[in-house]
Amino acid sequence: MKIKVLKSNMMSNAFILFILICFLRLKGAAQNVQSVSSDKNDSGLILIPLNDAFDYKFQPLYANRPNGPYFHVLEGDPRSKPSYTVFRYSQNYTGSGKFHAHTHNYRLWLVEGALKHWDEKGSEETATVLTPGSYLYQPANQLHAANCLSKRCTAYVLFDGPVKTYYADDEDH
Repeated sequence: MKIKVLKSNMMSNAFILFILICFLRLKGAAQNVQSVSSDKNDSGLILIPLNDAFDYKFQPLYANRPNGPYFHVLEGDPRSKPSYTVFRYSQNYTGSGKFHAHTHNYRLWLVEGALKHWDEKGSEETATVLTPGSYLYQPANQLHAANCLSKRCTAYVLFDGPVKTYYADDEDH
């Protein structure tokens, strides 16, 4: 029982540190970004309880892809500026399983589900299974793929700029 408590406290402390890093990074990278959705008090403190990530109203990231991925904006604007979001993928979402890249770096902190993520030098078969509490950094313009192995995967994601995706076989990039 003590091990579970210790593990939970370590994850909580790591999560708090992650939120702080993300907040400072966003604040420094996007001084003019307006808050789209978060609870603020008079001092400017932003509180986002972990359980809220499961209850947000999600919308498709791309209108022409109604099957996902889905997102909810916490800070910024993923279509035009740096942003801090909650992403949700359904099991075996096919768009992520295809090699693709983004025009900006992102950091992902998985809070629900089991996810595999790999770059073009790896494969789904050899990829590590990420579980809640796992973190990954994805460099811009690096081909990668992912697969949600559970019913759904939910993650906090910090993008350094607009979320623009292109696929390995796109000729216009």
